[in-house]
Amino acid sequence: MERKELIQLEHGKVIIKTKFSNWTSGNEKIDKFIQEKQLNYKGYGALFEWIPYNEFIGIKEVENGFKAIWKRGTLRCFSNKLLWKRNSCKEVSLKYLHNSQNVTDELLNEIKKYSGYGISQNPVTKDYIIVFSGEYSNYHENYDYTYDLKNNFTNWTSGNEIIDNFIQEKQSKYLFGVVFEWIPFNKFVDVKEIGNNCLTRATWGEGKLSYIGKEWIRSSSYEKVCLKYLYDSDEFINKIESYLTKECYGMSRDPVTKDYILVYSDYYFTNNCKKCGNEYTEYYYCEPCQINHAINNLTNRTSGNEIINNFIQEKQLKLNNIKGYKTLFEWIPYSKFIEIKEINEKVGFTEAIWKDGFLHYETRNDVWKRNSYEKVESYLITGCYGISQNPDTKVYILVFINEYSDLYCKKCGDRYNRELCKSCQSDYLKNNLTNWTSGNEKIDNFIQEIQLKYDGYGDIFEWISYNEFIDVNEIGDNCLTTAIWKNGPLRCDTKKKEWIRTSYVKVSLSYLQYSNDEEIIDKIEKEIGYGISQDPDTNDYILIFSDYYYETHCEKCGKNYEFKYSDFEKWCKLCQMNHLKINFINWTSGNEKVNILIQNTQLKINNCDDMIFEWIPYNKFINVNEIGKSGIFTAIRREGSLHYSKRTKKYKRKLNEKAVLIYLNNSQSFCNNEFLNEIKYLIKESYGISQDPNTNDYILVSQDKYYCEKCGKKYDSELEINNKSCTSCQTSHENKKINDLIQEMRLINNDYNIKICGTILFEWISYDQFDDIREIGKRCYSTVYSAIWKDGLLYDKKINHQWKGIRKQEYKWERKPNAKVALKCLHNSKNFLDEFINKVKIYSNRSMENILKIYGISQNPNTNDYIMVFEYAEGGTFNNYLVKNHESFDWLKGLSALANIINGLNEIHQNHIVHRNFHIGNILFTKMDPGDKDYINYNYNHINDRYEACISDIGLFRKIGDTDKTNIYGVMPYVAPEVLKGKPYTRAADIYSFGMIMYVVATGKQLFANCAHDKSLILNIYSGVRPELNEKIAPKCYIDLMKKCWNLDPDNRPGSVEIKELIYLFYNLLNGSCRTAQEHHYEIRKQFEQTQEHRKENLLMIESKPIDYSYTSYLYI
Repeated sequence: MERKELIQLEHGKVIIKTKFSNWTSGNEKIDKFIQEKQLNYKGYGALFEWIPYNEFIGIKEVENGFKAIWKRGTLRCFSNKLLWKRNSCKEVSLKYLHNSQNVTDELLNEIKKYSGYGISQNPVTKDYIIVFSGEYSNYHENYDYTYDLKNNFTNWTSGNEIIDNFIQEKQSKYLFGVVFEWIPFNKFVDVKEIGNNCLTRATWGEGKLSYIGKEWIRSSSYEKVCLKYLYDSDEFINKIESYLTKECYGMSRDPVTKDYILVYSDYYFTNNCKKCGNEYTEYYYCEPCQINHAINNLTNRTSGNEIINNFIQEKQLKLNNIKGYKTLFEWIPYSKFIEIKEINEKVGFTEAIWKDGFLHYETRNDVWKRNSYEKVESYLITGCYGISQNPDTKVYILVFINEYSDLYCKKCGDRYNRELCKSCQSDYLKNNLTNWTSGNEKIDNFIQEIQLKYDGYGDIFEWISYNEFIDVNEIGDNCLTTAIWKNGPLRCDTKKKEWIRTSYVKVSLSYLQYSNDEEIIDKIEKEIGYGISQDPDTNDYILIFSDYYYETHCEKCGKNYEFKYSDFEKWCKLCQMNHLKINFINWTSGNEKVNILIQNTQLKINNCDDMIFEWIPYNKFINVNEIGKSGIFTAIRREGSLHYSKRTKKYKRKLNEKAVLIYLNNSQSFCNNEFLNEIKYLIKESYGISQDPNTNDYILVSQDKYYCEKCGKKYDSELEINNKSCTSCQTSHENKKINDLIQEMRLINNDYNIKICGTILFEWISYDQFDDIREIGKRCYSTVYSAIWKDGLLYDKKINHQWKGIRKQEYKWERKPNAKVALKCLHNSKNFLDEFINKVKIYSNRSMENILKIYGISQNPNTNDYIMVFEYAEGGTFNNYLVKNHESFDWLKGLSALANIINGLNEIHQNHIVHRNFHIGNILFTKMDPGDKDYINYNYNHINDRYEACISDIGLFRKIGDTDKTNIYGVMPYVAPEVLKGKPYTRAADIYSFGMIMYVVATGKQLFANCAHDKSLILNIYSGVRPELNEKIAPKCYIDLMKKCWNLDPDNRPGSVEIKELIYLFYNLLNGSCRTAQEHHYEIRKQFEQTQEHRKENLLMIESKPIDYSYTSYLYI
């Protein structure tokens, strides 16, 4: 923290201290505890406070506690902004400390274990409350892990106060991972030196310490570690922070040498040099060590000149990279060269064979080698092998790779610039100046200036004599011309290092009809082509371009196309505007203001797809008919609107085009500016304006696609446009409650602002839309059918576009015709519409994952019972899926299914819903689309095998119209004991049911298959009897979690969030995708693998004896 920020922080704490008298908890011990916390505030996170209970609003019970909104919110110091600020209306979690009315040291110690925003007190129960961040659903995440570490400070010491303070500070900031600690040297065994006595390998008897799953755990004993000795201990203490990495476990000290030691994981050797202990500069490569090794092995390598020797030694401090090799700069005796040949005496190039070859390091084999008889040359350049000296001339020689000569000009010796010799190029162009002239000094100077800037890319800009052109043909309005250029453009071939021309090239000639040289030069600078010429007859200057010029320029006026997306979209805005201006005299509305409005609108066109707004005589309309009694009419416009043909490059009319006529009542006088503004707003979607000769009312002629065909209402959204019906007509139903339900379901869906591929629109579906209706299941309160929905569901389809390298996504409403759906017909629902509506509303949050999707509602015209329309589960029920896939239903697939199920249950609970009838028969398998989000990393080989488990029948736990609250519905073995006793159904009851589902997934067996499902079984369940499962079939960790879900006391059952974390952990460990696996995690994976065979034997019995889940769909107690 900088000093300025520190002053601001400390100043704030002084003010806080003066405010101590403004608040009190009513208990001296609590007050003192909070004050100490505040005075020790370091500026990280929120200040710990006393929070009056009336500061909380919106208190609601959630899993494992309560949530609320803290009105004033947290106070923190933003040191970078030098201010203290509150985050008002902060969502928080409240953890009640039950029976805490009396403040004891034990209570304070309990509070110290947690980090949070502060303490409060319930004024009714007098229980103290710890206030946490609202993000946490499990309070153990707020547990202050450092509490245990701080209490342990007195149990160890390094013998050095500075070291102790440093380690204690590190431990006080512990968040996760391995704890940095003091490790007595006697904890190490098998200590072995490696390298230059700097690094040592050892075995640590206790192993590293981490906080995992609410407890402190050490990794498996006798862990291999790396010990890095720090011989300069005083310097080490000053710079200790720079030595630490994420693999550093702690510190120790050699009792013999008294040297301090940093203890790293054994992985340290993969990133650090075993010789010197420093981090590798490159992959498994320590440059300083390799240089020292190479220099020590060089013999008889002296130039005899101290200055040269010093230069070589300086160069050897860093390796060169030549031809992919790490090479060492060295002195090379001249006698090592043979076959010496001079290439260019002027430049000083000499080529030779170096017998020994250059010295380079091979990383793979960790050795230095030479490439014998390497062909080399001498000259100054980077990537130099070394220095030599001619014994006869005493001239020093620089030795390089043979490819060196490709980088320097053989004529002058200058280095190529982008494979081009600038000196030779300039000389060539200067010598060529006498061979041409335009006859205009300014033009000549301009051309010469451009030529001298030539960089080797493309063609040289030049003066081109007009007699070089043949087959000259005019195009357009005598502005553009094509021709054949006999000599063709000039360019430099950088490979052959010579100037070449391409003869008889077709070119475009653009005539410049300007009066002075400055205008001509200004035009040339904007568009550089092959060159410039002059027509000897007209004396007009001509710009010469490639034949492709017409692809980007208008053939009529020569202007650059503003919009050209393809060869079919060559549209010149200037020419089209001129055409419209010329046509102004061919029409009139009879009103000057209307004429001006139409003319101004026409001149605002920007691209070829823009509509041409026109004056349309009324006699051009036929078949004029009013839509209902809306005052809006449809008509056929005989001539139709103007549209641009990309094929013919001309405007054409769409004959007999349907249009909508919107009468602008009392619009005979067009003097009203407000009226004109209204017209301007509607012009964008209109063909033009007309006038009724009988009423003299003006008419706005609009496109029919923007208005409902049934009622004439203008569409409000793209959805209505694509569906060719407004929302009111889509949801039109004789019953207002049904209409309101559909509107509400759609509005809720929009409120979630869901923009994911496949968002589905809830709708009323006429019963005659269903074909091939077949009964597939029946219960006491409903019958389920499969059917084909002819129109199909309406969903938001994601469409990817790419133009000029820019990717763009948009969403478009489309239907999936002939979609297979499930129809759940609720018996007697015609007489209990409100109850039916409430059941549908349970599915209002359409963003819930792993929940069977609802598409809409319908009604059977024969029985008048209402129907809920769901997605069809291709994989069938859990029973169907298990029978079909029992041979391949290994732990990976089983855990995948459980992950889906608990994810869905968690979504239900997070939305404050209780399922109430949760059992294996309500688990269905739907086929995943390739575009669906894959929440678990499936390992299936084929997309056809990718099924996702989802939960169905939420809230459908009792018969429609059953008002007897004492009736208990459900499949008996899945119903929680407290519910069987008549207590309300809670989320904890759903958790009990999930535990039973875990049993079925593990064994494939029916619950309590060996006894009758009667009152005797209920009494057994009361007393704690549960299905038996041994550790040969399922791992202990799995059985422990299952039994926690079965706990007789609902308060002791885990929440859906905790279960979800563990199931996902099991799956990811087995799948190999867990990136943060700890030592005990490998034991969990091993248990799953070991139980696989026994579990498989159980599942194979399913083929001969399928499980029956049809028993006791409901019961009364």
